[in-house]
Amino acid sequence: MVVGQYHPIAGGTEMECRKLASGLAGRGIGVTVLTQHCAGLPDYEVIDGIPVYRKMKGWHFHEYTYMLSVLRFLLWKIKDYDLVHCFGLYLYIPPVVLVKYIFGKRVIGRVEGSGAYGDFHRIKQLTCGRLVLASARRLDRIITIARHIGAEIEAEGFSGQNIVAIPNSVNQGLYKPEMSRDSHEKRRICFVGRLAEEKGLLCLVKAMKKVSDEIRGVRLEIVGDGPMRDELTNLSANLGLQEVISFNGSGAALPHYRASDLFVLPSFSEGLSLSLLEAMACGLPVIATNVEGNREVLHPSSTASAIPALGYQVGEYGIMVNPDDAEGLASAIVRLLTDNELAHQLKSRARSRVEAVYALDKIINDYQSLFRSLQ
Repeated sequence: MVVGQYHPIAGGTEMECRKLASGLAGRGIGVTVLTQHCAGLPDYEVIDGIPVYRKMKGWHFHEYTYMLSVLRFLLWKIKDYDLVHCFGLYLYIPPVVLVKYIFGKRVIGRVEGSGAYGDFHRIKQLTCGRLVLASARRLDRIITIARHIGAEIEAEGFSGQNIVAIPNSVNQGLYKPEMSRDSHEKRRICFVGRLAEEKGLLCLVKAMKKVSDEIRGVRLEIVGDGPMRDELTNLSANLGLQEVISFNGSGAALPHYRASDLFVLPSFSEGLSLSLLEAMACGLPVIATNVEGNREVLHPSSTASAIPALGYQVGEYGIMVNPDDAEGLASAIVRLLTDNELAHQLKSRARSRVEAVYALDKIINDYQSLFRSLQ
């Protein structure tokens, strides 16, 4: 498996790679992880019984030497693997495709996102972008984690026969409703994710001002870190929300899911949010923005439809709001914190949907079937 970053760095892609690596290894499949060099972390260690090599890096002529570092590793380990699975489309794609043609290795890639924050947009910013894209079209299979990503893959000239749909996964045995919680008034909200522009957190902080005016004692727990932390904490202080919003930094999300009554995801763009699936698996009613990845999870039977400004829509498995609509988001939060019947319906449906579509065992089965089809 080749991935840009790996544990203990904990983004959605990194977490998904780690789960799949561990799950496949538990079924007797030999797995090695190649990832980027990271200052402060060893170049080699064993995590969950899996060898992890942090050997990818560029120096002078960064893009070319980065690809060279990948090729050097793949040649060093050439007898130790049959298939290379890349998470995301990046500079490691050309050397991976090279070993396909020279040594007959099977190679697959997984696209992590679409649009302005997605893989193809990032590729096109690279000096070697055309080489990366041309190489990606020669992968044996390319995995899409959501319908809108699959549509973008086809639009970029990939053969539909080589596109395989396998979504993100949730360990539903670990992420499950807390059965022994103390009863309390419903007023605990959580967000889990990177503190970055695309997550729409400025809107969430502004929405919390209205929510706190209407519901006494409400709290928002923000779990994660990123480049917008200072801006978000300053906005929170300027709005007088120091006692309402807590910034918890990076760390285990599960205790926060279990201590919360509601999960909110105010993103401008999503591939297929792992934190959204985890919150649903934990039996939380959820609110997310009406963007492609979220809509596929929360209201899969619908086509794209506009939500009135300052409003929200109750979907099949959660509530959807417009991106960057603080008033609409605040109204949706107040609704779920005060409408016990709706909250109960949504959290029950949410858990059932995760079990049926995104359960980890099912996703590992899908990958094993894909691997067998390439033998």
